[in-house]
Amino acid sequence: MKYFFLIYPLLYLTILTIGILNYSKIRNSFYLKLFLIFIGYSLLTEILGYVVGAIFNTINYHIYNTWSIVNHFFYLFFFLALLKGTLKRNIIKFSIVIYTVFTFVDIAFFSDFFNQFLATNDIVGSFLIVIVVIMYFLELLQSDVILNLTKSMFFWISLGILLFNIGFIPVDVIAEFISYSGIFRVITLILNLIMAGCFITGFLISRKEYNI
Repeated sequence: MKYFFLIYPLLYLTILTIGILNYSKIRNSFYLKLFLIFIGYSLLTEILGYVVGAIFNTINYHIYNTWSIVNHFFYLFFFLALLKGTLKRNIIKFSIVIYTVFTFVDIAFFSDFFNQFLATNDIVGSFLIVIVVIMYFLELLQSDVILNLTKSMFFWISLGILLFNIGFIPVDVIAEFISYSGIFRVITLILNLIMAGCFITGFLISRKEYNI
């Protein structure tokens, strides 16, 4: 079973490789370059988590918990940069404050950062990201970008993030009440494959003129 987790480094390596090969399409966007860097960080996290957990057989919760928190903050700020509406931007800023406070309180008083997954934090962060992505799509529907939606890397990133988090929230909630190790891993893998598929599709078919 430990080799199951080798899938994730390979998955992120594939995304990163295809992203680098198509770098010319995103080179004019600071935020898409940050996205590629974040994929690289995700790859390093999976490698380190596997080495620490499967090879050295030591606790690696803190590695994945750190990634999870960074992941939520990254996408909240990512969409804050994309959205133009003042109200929507203020909602995201408020969400960032809420998530920051919740994370601090959760780690300080309720969860063991080093010895368990921050499941509740994951659920809250994912819920906020779903709201933010939906706001982004609603804004797209009111713009001219909608005419060339599939040519934008931002669209494919948003779609992948939305599908992953919508699927992950109920699984994570249910996992709090049942013994889930087997089915949870399978569903999480499927969701990651769907998200990775969106990212890869975006790198392959997007056009640099729509990635600004």
